[in-house]
Amino acid sequence: EGGAVKYLSTIDTFVVGATAGEFKDVVVMSIGANNIVVNSDVKAIAAAPMIQDGRTFVPFRALAEAFGAEVAWDEATQSVTAELNGVKVVMVIGANDYTVNGVAKTADVAPFINGGSTMVPVRFVAEAFGITVTPLYAEDGSVADVLFAK
Repeated sequence: EGGAVKYLSTIDTFVVGATAGEFKDVVVMSIGANNIVVNSDVKAIAAAPMIQDGRTFVPFRALAEAFGAEVAWDEATQSVTAELNGVKVVMVIGANDYTVNGVAKTADVAPFINGGSTMVPVRFVAEAFGITVTPLYAEDGSVADVLFAK
């Protein structure tokens, strides 16, 4: 349909952009689902995105790597680092403070470990990398899917 890109989420089929070239990458994660849609490919992920205390958390490595970031875990400091296109984000488990290219920032919630995966507050991390975040809501008003585009 005129180069538009369609994605099937848990709640609907939706179209992104007027042409397929509008975004280099589009990623869809569904709350509670152990898969991720990267452009048109569906891939399994270790941990499912979730809602906790009214905030949406996603597995950091799965999201960052979907956009081509290099991700590293430091067991000693309990920190996770991702680098993408000259932007370096460092988050520490249980800490609200994080850095973007060495500049200190504060989120209102902290990352945590869930089933061996680092879960991060979606908006802070995505926006640090210049990724557009669009939540898609279920009929009851809860977040069902999260669309990421860059």
